[in-house]
Amino acid sequence: MLLLPPHAHYFFPALTTFTLGHRHRVTFFVYAANGIAGDGHVHRFQGTTDLDAEHFHRITGYTGPAIPLESGAHFHWIQAEAEEEPFQFREGYYKTVLTIPRHSHRFAGPTGTGIGYFPEGW
Repeated sequence: MLLLPPHAHYFFPALTTFTLGHRHRVTFFVYAANGIAGDGHVHRFQGTTDLDAEHFHRITGYTGPAIPLESGAHFHWIQAEAEEEPFQFREGYYKTVLTIPRHSHRFAGPTGTGIGYFPEGW
């Protein structure tokens, strides 16, 4: 059985929607998955937005399926929503910010092509 190569992707910086007078920047790597350009595989991701308006949001989800490029490489489209709970990192812990109303932000954009493949011949 042939095991497809594991790889990850970088999600280039994107801005979230503007909500409650602010927006967040989002950038992350997706978790490694096995797959190639034409097999429709997806990747899981999780992380946080950048800090704005004195809080962060958690982000989790799955990419869309692999989108092949003429070069044989591929990328994924991500369309997601940050979780509605605003939080801060205080005294070594993540704490919900109760003075900011719960709200969410949407974001979307492409990943880069796959990274982390072993060189041919390995």
